[in-house]
Amino acid sequence: MNIVPIGFLRSPYVNKYDAPRQPGVDERIDLAHIDLEPHHNFEQALQDLDGFERIWILSWFHRAEAWKPKVLPPRSAVKRGVFATRSPHRPNPIGLSVARLVEVRGLRVTIAETDLLDGTPILDIKPYLSYADAFEGSKAGWVDDAALQPSFAVVFDPDVATVLERDHVLKAHVERVLSTDPYPHPYRRTEACDDGTYILSVRTTRIHYTISSTTVMVHRIVVL
Repeated sequence: MNIVPIGFLRSPYVNKYDAPRQPGVDERIDLAHIDLEPHHNFEQALQDLDGFERIWILSWFHRAEAWKPKVLPPRSAVKRGVFATRSPHRPNPIGLSVARLVEVRGLRVTIAETDLLDGTPILDIKPYLSYADAFEGSKAGWVDDAALQPSFAVVFDPDVATVLERDHVLKAHVERVLSTDPYPHPYRRTEACDDGTYILSVRTTRIHYTISSTTVMVHRIVVL
């Protein structure tokens, strides 16, 4: 099988931890663009697509590393079989995601509500059909149980709150990650310390916090 990308994604998400964990659920509505390759008559292939609200995107997880049969997905305390997850680390790193279609212009398809990283090779585009693609009430296995877990209240020390007021993007990221699941996880870049505290890493910033029941207390920010 020879697979050739039809184009590449241009996205504000450069690093893995920048991207939303689940597009459509995350409140961010950043725009991204699929730039299709020229000289393939893709202009004709895109005709009639602009009437759809959402599209399926098949992509290649070009940043994925070697796969493992069991992975630790977000919101799970135990490892799961990779075929029961949406982990990008798969035998064939093919991604399937749905995005909101914003505009089709020339060879550029503008989308929103995606988690794909900048530079992702795009393999195919298909229209999302609600009558065929949505099955309301379908069971979601272990994910249904994980969804019952309580969310966490994130509380900032006054000094930390003052610092974060100057960086709303960082504050929003900290609240998103810690309110969902503050426990150690490599994808979220959260880790436990020997003294019982935890650290969330965001680029060169380290967020120090503790967990008490369903409350996360952010005590300190360190910039390396």
